[in-house]
Amino acid sequence: MVGRIVSLARGERRLVLIVGFLGLASAVFEGMGLSFLIPLAGLATGEPLDFTIPVIGPVLAWLDARIGLGGGEVVALVVGFFCLGIIVGYLNMVLSTVLSMRFAHALRIRVFETALDRPLSAIESLPSGKFVNDLTSETWKVCDALFVVIGAVVKIITFVVFLGFLFLLSPFYTFVLLAMTAVMAVVVHFATRTVRALGLAAVAANESFMAYVWDALGGLRVIRGFGREPHERNRFAESSDRVRGIFTRMQIISGMVGPITQLMTVGMVATILGIALVRGDSIATLLGFLAIAYRMQPRVSALLSARTKLRSLEGSLLSIESALAAQPAASQPQAKLFRGLRRGVVIDGISARYPNAERPALHDISCSFPYGQVTAVAGYSGAGKSTLVALLLRFIEPERGRILIDGVPLSEIDPESWHQRIAFVEQNAFLFNASVRENIGYGDLEADDEAIREAARIAQAEEFVDALPKGFETMIGENGVRLSQGQRQRIALARSLLRKPDVLILDEATNALDRPTERALRNAVEGAGSARAIIVIAHRRETIEKADQVIVLDQGRIVEAGTPAELGQSGGVYARLYLDEIPMRDA
Repeated sequence: MVGRIVSLARGERRLVLIVGFLGLASAVFEGMGLSFLIPLAGLATGEPLDFTIPVIGPVLAWLDARIGLGGGEVVALVVGFFCLGIIVGYLNMVLSTVLSMRFAHALRIRVFETALDRPLSAIESLPSGKFVNDLTSETWKVCDALFVVIGAVVKIITFVVFLGFLFLLSPFYTFVLLAMTAVMAVVVHFATRTVRALGLAAVAANESFMAYVWDALGGLRVIRGFGREPHERNRFAESSDRVRGIFTRMQIISGMVGPITQLMTVGMVATILGIALVRGDSIATLLGFLAIAYRMQPRVSALLSARTKLRSLEGSLLSIESALAAQPAASQPQAKLFRGLRRGVVIDGISARYPNAERPALHDISCSFPYGQVTAVAGYSGAGKSTLVALLLRFIEPERGRILIDGVPLSEIDPESWHQRIAFVEQNAFLFNASVRENIGYGDLEADDEAIREAARIAQAEEFVDALPKGFETMIGENGVRLSQGQRQRIALARSLLRKPDVLILDEATNALDRPTERALRNAVEGAGSARAIIVIAHRRETIEKADQVIVLDQGRIVEAGTPAELGQSGGVYARLYLDEIPMRDA
């Protein structure tokens, strides 16, 4: 698991090495300071300086020859080395924090970019709370895991350095200490062995909770309209309580590490003191040994806690690894740049299926959308109209067949350059929580105010926008909550018209408008239709009857195609839908 975490942080190798080096320096300084307690204890008991003490004996001899060592000088050495250790340790903590925050930032960007590069159908098939939970919660937990790993590395370095000092001071007591430390590790392992399973359960509970919150906030109108507030309060409390219970158990079990190590550390000190009394060993040496051992034990406790913490975070690591391992949308290695539409779009024998769907949404359809013409796509609900739009937008890829753009397969065209030259407006048009100007300007980020206002005028939005409190600078709230549905559709249409697309797709884009407004809007859009291919999906007869051609879908197949007049006389699906005024059935 440590290797997987380090692999995710491979871009921060240099900072990781610096943190490790500072950890080593801090441990050496602290170990030296603790070792000087041995000659200090000897001086306090009236003994002369002992230049045979391991490690620091030669240092004492060298200093005594030059400055003469007394109690004051030895105290200064102890304090000096301790202060150096504290300063280096603080610097290490600062750099560790910088490293951790940089890693969290980079990880969030990688998760977000991976999501942007994945096929849209793969994103939409995920549980609604997973992506948000990964981005806002699990990335931080993986960041915590890296912080734990870095801290553990520093603790291991300190442990090794201190162990070296202890071994030089007394190999016998060092072996006793190691044996009891091993027993401590075994006890901690058995006491916390369930923490990994709880960590995996915590990730699942968090995702479920985020999915519920996302769903509930999106459905507030339904909840309020059906008077289901008490029911949703209970559901929220149950979901939140599930998260609380899992995290409570995980924290309680993880918290057992501290008390276990503290109790066993006291037992170690008592055991070593008892052995020393029986053996009659030097009190000064034993004091230095115990001082270093006592300072080492918190590191041992931290290492055991780090192991438990990492096991609890394994679920978060798995979730992020899964998010980053997602396959990007397929693209050709030498994709052609789309420079603009000249002849039109041709659908050639296309069949398409949504992920995990049992049957195709479209079956072997062929049709064309000529440049400079308006093509209406009609049919019952569920006939496959929106699937056809999703194929053109490359939200999904066809199972069979191909889409030709001026004779070039769409799969061979660079997706970004294709999307730069098309625009679409959906029935439930999405708007950003920004100003009217920013929402329209999203269609062309370099457009000036005059171009934005002109797009609003064509979309029949200029008048109502000017009437808003701050005009084009008015903030419209999340998804345009401060506007009516018809106003939102007109803003979304202005956004699409601003970019002057070669292909304009209107998917039920005017269903919330009154008929006079729709008629004025349709005339304005169709007036500019000679410069693009326009594809219209609509249920209103008035919208479709002005089209140059109509393609009628039924159960995923093309059943009719022709001009509105021709189809009106054929007595087929088109006539039943728009001339007989028979309500549309669901499919």
